[in-house]
Amino acid sequence: MRAVQITEFGGPEVLTVTDVPDPVPGDGQVLVQVSRAGVNYADTHQVEDSYIAAAQLPLIPGGEVVGTTPDGRRIAAMTGHGGYAELAVVNEATAFEVPDGVDDVSAVALLVQGMTAWFLLKKTTHFEPGESVVVHAAAGGVGSLASSSPSPWAPAA
Repeated sequence: MRAVQITEFGGPEVLTVTDVPDPVPGDGQVLVQVSRAGVNYADTHQVEDSYIAAAQLPLIPGGEVVGTTPDGRRIAAMTGHGGYAELAVVNEATAFEVPDGVDDVSAVALLVQGMTAWFLLKKTTHFEPGESVVVHAAAGGVGSLASSSPSPWAPAA
């Protein structure tokens, strides 16, 4: 299968499209034919080896995917790494069924960025109907989702 892989740490120049063996799922895991992979700030840190968790080479970056399982289910899942590939292995515990009305682009955006925006607005704030929240740097994924109008996370009026 084709994947974006790194064999040395660095900037975007170390990302290489290459052929690698298909991943094989283990116990509690499922194989996903990837239709979309999230591209996040954490991925750049993994590639640079400046992320919180140490990375081991060779590495296929990509911490979130949306795709189809061999039995035809559409799922979105966190992967940790390995998402920048045609196939990825994910833990069933981190996989979510994607409803028919949600496209793959939206589904993958709702994993890291959407869950972060939801957590920030629902768990760290206590605003009431009629109040507003200022979202600094609303140009990125989290900020864009948190500041969308009307916000799906705003309190009910």
